[in-house]
Amino acid sequence: MSPKKRKTRRPRPARRTEPVSGVKVSRTPVVVEEPPPRWPMLVWGTLVVVWVLGTLAAFMRVLASAGVMPEDVTDEVRSHGAWALLWMLVFALGTPLVGVVWAALLRRRVAAALFGCALLGSAAVLWLFAPPAEVWAALRVGLAL
Repeated sequence: MSPKKRKTRRPRPARRTEPVSGVKVSRTPVVVEEPPPRWPMLVWGTLVVVWVLGTLAAFMRVLASAGVMPEDVTDEVRSHGAWALLWMLVFALGTPLVGVVWAALLRRRVAAALFGCALLGSAAVLWLFAPPAEVWAALRVGLAL
């Protein structure tokens, strides 16, 4: 390198180890906040998986019980179909309801709103398949209530 381009090093000033006389130094610790807890995301993810997979599995059981030939319908088949329908209602409506309540208790508005939308969506889809009166009648006949 040419001497013109070379940077000259300046000596660093010495660090002071003792405080300046006459000045009182007060040190307050810095509060470092912990990151927000991650366990609610795990719980909500689990609730979503249980909601989707449980509803689909119970719906498959309902379809299997509904696919029986009319001459093969017995009380046992009706009972299995009613239990499958009950489990489908529990998974489709109960799981999002638990999510709404839990998110509301933890004051997580977005999660509560999303689980509320999931609850309304599940209820709307169930309403499209059969009105609540028909679902109640099927449960009453199948479970002998």
